[in-house]
Amino acid sequence: GARGVAALARAPAPPRARASDRGRSLVVRADVRKRWRSSKSMTLTIKDEDDAHDFASYISDGERIICVTFPDEDRREKLDDTAWRVRLRPFEFFNFKATVFCTLRLTPKKDGLHLTAEDLTIEGLPDEFGVNGKVWLVMDGALKPARTANSAGRKVLGKITVNLTADVNDVVAIVPGLDDAVNLINDTVISNLQGSLNATIAGDYARWKVNQRAEALA
Repeated sequence: GARGVAALARAPAPPRARASDRGRSLVVRADVRKRWRSSKSMTLTIKDEDDAHDFASYISDGERIICVTFPDEDRREKLDDTAWRVRLRPFEFFNFKATVFCTLRLTPKKDGLHLTAEDLTIEGLPDEFGVNGKVWLVMDGALKPARTANSAGRKVLGKITVNLTADVNDVVAIVPGLDDAVNLINDTVISNLQGSLNATIAGDYARWKVNQRAEALA
């Protein structure tokens, strides 16, 4: 809750280990590793699919999917043919405005488009949280068109799972608000991607299909 997160923000960093001049043993306050997991599913319906230019062909172009999911050029940077460094929409985290960055990789496979993410960084959270440079994100997701379509269209099944691991100092680790805080980060990563995909994919497929038909007739 809010009290727990407020306490989290006030939690002091652990003191540096030191040895006394009498030779007593060194006392170390170690980081504590904690893990969180979030998962969401979604279903899109693609209407008026063209057999010659089907949805499976459309999503095989990972770069196009990235460009429509992150339409602002300053929110994406191409690293290689399948990987991009992306900036998600900022979110309010109690009294803080935080922004998540990650490396997103899109790989076309026979059953659909697979998404993975790593190299998470978070900007905007205070140093007192003790997680800067100590957070790891592993995301697995996929967009899988159903093998058959019906009168309503072809369903596309999507699922995104985010695993977040953080090394936090032992004082921060026991604060009740920590789990709420990290779960909010997890949900924000998923909601950003899910919302972008829902809002853009079906409409962009329709535009892509028209362009493909025009090129075929040219």
